[in-house]
Amino acid sequence: MRSQTVTNNNTSDDFSGSPERINLSKNNNFIIVDEKGIIQYSNTDMFSGSKEGQELKSIEEIKSDPDISLIIQSMKFNKTEKLSLEILFYFVDGTSCKDYRALINRINLAGNTYYILFLEENDVYKIFENKINTLQKALEEGQIPVLIANDDYKIKYTTQNFEDILQKSIEDLYDKDIQIILEKYLGEEEKDSLSEALKSKTNWSQIVEIPDRRLGIVFFDFHVVPIYDANFRKWSFIFNAYDITDHVIKSRVLEKNETRLRTIINNISDALFVIKKKGSKQSFEIGNNNFFNLFKIDKDKFLKDSFEDYLEYEICDTINKSVGLMEERNLRSKRYNYYYNTLDKYFEVNITYVEDQYDSERFYIITLRDNTDKEKYERKLESAFAKEKELNKLKTLILHNMSHELRTPANAIMGYSDIIEDSIKEQDYQTVYQISKAIKEILNKLISLFTNIIELSDVESGNFEMDKVKINCSQVLQSIYNKKFTEAISKNLEFILEIKDKELFVETDWIKFERIINALVDNAIKFTTKGKVIIKAYAGYDNVMIEISDTGRGIEDKKIKKMLEPFAQEENFYTRSYEGSGLGLTIAYKLTKIMGGKFEISSSKFKGTNILLTFPSIKVEVQKDFRLTNA
Repeated sequence: MRSQTVTNNNTSDDFSGSPERINLSKNNNFIIVDEKGIIQYSNTDMFSGSKEGQELKSIEEIKSDPDISLIIQSMKFNKTEKLSLEILFYFVDGTSCKDYRALINRINLAGNTYYILFLEENDVYKIFENKINTLQKALEEGQIPVLIANDDYKIKYTTQNFEDILQKSIEDLYDKDIQIILEKYLGEEEKDSLSEALKSKTNWSQIVEIPDRRLGIVFFDFHVVPIYDANFRKWSFIFNAYDITDHVIKSRVLEKNETRLRTIINNISDALFVIKKKGSKQSFEIGNNNFFNLFKIDKDKFLKDSFEDYLEYEICDTINKSVGLMEERNLRSKRYNYYYNTLDKYFEVNITYVEDQYDSERFYIITLRDNTDKEKYERKLESAFAKEKELNKLKTLILHNMSHELRTPANAIMGYSDIIEDSIKEQDYQTVYQISKAIKEILNKLISLFTNIIELSDVESGNFEMDKVKINCSQVLQSIYNKKFTEAISKNLEFILEIKDKELFVETDWIKFERIINALVDNAIKFTTKGKVIIKAYAGYDNVMIEISDTGRGIEDKKIKKMLEPFAQEENFYTRSYEGSGLGLTIAYKLTKIMGGKFEISSSKFKGTNILLTFPSIKVEVQKDFRLTNA
């Protein structure tokens, strides 16, 4: 047993005992004697005196080995407060004896000194001692370090392995303040918390690092439990120490590995996150910095259980479906492209997994590679390729149309030249004059055709400049109306100009604006054989509205979109009833959009066509009024 019984040579006369501090149990044999050895009180008659049955008066009459009277004298001389020893006592019959455990206490009462002898049969004591030894053996063999301190925090008991932990012997520990013993292993805050726990009689625990010559640093989890003894009205403190070195080392290795892993994934340029799935339940496990930065997520406020709330529903849905497909088809990985609408980014999504067979868990690793630049570059290539195809198609259309549009006037000019030669020979100058006018008309159409082709080429390639000026649409419409009036009247058409607002100002390219209106009015007159052509202009909400309508042959609804393409015509070259290259409507449509306007067309076959142009209006102070006429 790791405890000691010590003698206390206390010479102070201030020490005083009281019956309340001594348990005078009826189950114990005890004797009270004074300093002279006179018996003041005894509750037993088991010892032999000078005569059988005679009451004992002095301790000297008791026969014992060693002599109890000499022991009392020795305690008196040495001023010993307490003494415990084994004594062999002889009984009344003088022939029998028995071994007792004797506990002698010295007390002061009313200025007198007395000695109380507690006598306990050694068999009972042996049983109690055996129990204690058995308990200590169990503690020692069970490798449970235990240390017990009294209510003064003095160490009264310790197991061998606790001595080994503190690297001190029982002699170094016994009756020492536990706080002093532990202070070199504790920081200031830990010392204060231990002191507070001892004072308040509350539990205390702390992980303590203790240097070890062989192992370096050993980690122990110290626990203190206060115990109250109601019999003696005193507290004791039980200290336990558990070696957690392996656990701490493993935890540090895991923490180090986790730190290393986090460093690695944080250095991955792609956004990365991991989902743990067990059965049908899945949860967010970890994400790198690029993931949180990409989706503008505050890591400190991030809720793992609600991670899907931070992302678009569609991407979560595609990931869940991909994971389900991987499980269904036993796929190791899955890759697909995804457009993230909120961020306007294109991602290559890669999903793979690692499996923890012990816990039946899968960790799905999802990476989002930003392919926006690549995707946009590919789309530009596709657009350029499509544009190249359109240009090639345009070239084909040009060549195809030019074979007709150029050959026809060329043949006409050749025919007119033959007639001119014959007329000159016959001196028929009137015919020559008329034919020359026809040739000029043909050449004007050719020049117009070449102009349209060049303009369409500029529009398609984007290779043109806009010279924006502030213009009054009313003036432009009046000018075009005046130029086209004679042509319309020659076809017996009703040609009407309706301008409801005199001030219809826009900021645009004057020449190109005039080109648009001229092409649309020209088409309206060309494709109308009877009825009327109407030009309207009026102010809308922050807009200028221009309508050009006719009662001509119209366009089938399903062919309207096609008619906006270059060289498009309803009838083919061999059956069509009207001349023209099919560029006017296309150029007007494309220029309107480029100039920031809106182009709307509606048409019905044999009922006519209506085109509505919308341009943003501007406010301008008018310096001079003007009058509109219908020529």
